[in-house]
Amino acid sequence: MDNSPTFLTIPFELRLPIYEWFLTQHRQIRLNRQPSSQHLRFLRICKQIYDEASPLFYRYISLRHERQINAFILHADQSICTQVTWADVANDGRVILAKDARKEADSASPLSNLHIALRRMPSLKRLRVFPCRQGLPFSLQRVPAGLALDFETAMYPSGSHHQLRGYELYLEPETKVTPFAVISPESIELLRLTGDCHLPASPHMPALCHLTLHAITGNHFDLHTVVQCFPGARLESFCYGHGDRLGFEFRNRHLESLIPLSCGQLRKLVLLGCSRLTSTAIATCLDGLPQLDYFALSLITVDELRTNFVLSLSPTISVVKLHIINAWYAIPLIAEERGLCDALETTILNRKIPPRQIWVNFRDRLMIEEDRRSRWREIAYCRQFMLAVGPWNTGDQEDL
Repeated sequence: MDNSPTFLTIPFELRLPIYEWFLTQHRQIRLNRQPSSQHLRFLRICKQIYDEASPLFYRYISLRHERQINAFILHADQSICTQVTWADVANDGRVILAKDARKEADSASPLSNLHIALRRMPSLKRLRVFPCRQGLPFSLQRVPAGLALDFETAMYPSGSHHQLRGYELYLEPETKVTPFAVISPESIELLRLTGDCHLPASPHMPALCHLTLHAITGNHFDLHTVVQCFPGARLESFCYGHGDRLGFEFRNRHLESLIPLSCGQLRKLVLLGCSRLTSTAIATCLDGLPQLDYFALSLITVDELRTNFVLSLSPTISVVKLHIINAWYAIPLIAEERGLCDALETTILNRKIPPRQIWVNFRDRLMIEEDRRSRWREIAYCRQFMLAVGPWNTGDQEDL
């Protein structure tokens, strides 16, 4: 008889964090792809695991195509639907135009049944929306008025009844979307935008704490600062990623507007793929963020790196990620980049209270000088913090 310990012999107090870890790992987005609902298979192992894990696992659902949407509508018990607080959905976005568009109440109806599935989730608090990669076929001959794209109306044709706390878009850069055309921004705490976004004039967002802008196209953000787009917000984290060759470029005036928008309380700042920021603007912004704990910067220099912004990092900083490189047509600013390396070693690596994580991707010439790479690794080993040398802003881009 095998007396080796099994998963169910572990105390329940330890199994519960394992269930939570499993679900957290499953919900992670890799290569911008929507997670599946395969986590529910875990509940079929045995009745004891079902009883223990189902209250946790049923809080999350992922609907990736119309077959899953219809299966959820037809077969999910209402008791299960009411437990869903987090949904990942593929939004078709197409609506059928009525023959008589003057009848406003029936002027457009969604092609997909996603809106019915969302209506069955009364407790929904977090919504992540992905592109629909398996859309329904449709014959334009059936309805002479045809189809139109209306992103939020396709999800909420009768208006939103959810008070969402998290609203995240993982769309293709060319996808046109008007956030908050239907969904209320009042309760949003976590917001991620992507695609060709056009916001309504001055949406009131008093609860907004965490904002991510990635692969934004169109000119809306070129014409407005961050504080103009999200008045009333009190940001604790802000993440920007260029993400597309036609994407909107984060400039000095956008960076400067983060200070009043966060009231100096920003704790996480991520800026990836920036080529329009000056070193002086970066330093000025960092000077105004005394509580910053996490800073990631991928900067493409063109003709200046005059100000050593590393010296402006908050004493409370615990995670630093830096990638500095010149544009292909620009002259490398070796002396200035060397100054950043020296400042990082002096003010961050060797400070009294060591950081938690340092990720750096400087050119090899600088890391070889005076055996800098080996010296930094020795400092990290002795002071017991994590040091990674080399590319860090590739792959899944976990910062975004």
